Amino acid sequence: MVTTPYIINEIYDIIQKSTAFELTLEALLALGVIWIVLYKRNGRKRLTPEQREKLIEEWTPEPLVGDVPEDHPALHTHLVQGRVGKVINIDGKQCLNLASHNYLGLVEDDNIEQEAIKSLRKYGVGSCGPRGFYGTVDVHLDLEERLAKFMEVEEAVVYSYAFSTIASAIPAYAKRGDIIFV
Repeated sequence: MVTTPYIINEIYDIIQKSTAFELTLEALLALGVIWIVLYKRNGRKRLTPEQREKLIEEWTPEPLVGDVPEDHPALHTHLVQGRVGKVINIDGKQCLNLASHNYLGLVEDDNIEQEAIKSLRKYGVGSCGPRGFYGTVDVHLDLEERLAKFMEVEEAVVYSYAFSTIASAIPAYAKRGDIIFV
């Protein structure tokens, strides 16, 4: 246990070794903290009930949202027709869908659609499909094995989607100087 004389000796030693600037700065800091903690505002005047009622009567609320002009773009929505893919039909015009993750146009491929339907019938569907929730399935292992052979490496790891790879796998496995292919 530390005794009081020891603490006083330590404080005295610190004060002796400190410069005048350090002591002044620390004293001002201590005074500032004490002032903030102990200062109380006494100059506030309380309103009388009559003054309060007068303020309430004079108050007029302003609208939370201003008036929206008739020609505002948000009031004139666009109609997307047909299947959403890399090219979409908006109000009768063909447009390139830059907001899609369907970069390769695989959504429009009938073979891929049929395979997706078969896998849904075999494995079912949920709100998400990570292995942590539903467990490892044979297709996970098969895909990892094929990717490892293709990349000519020992093993590969499959993640549910790109962001989970970026957010968890890369920081966990990578170190400075590593080259990462995603």
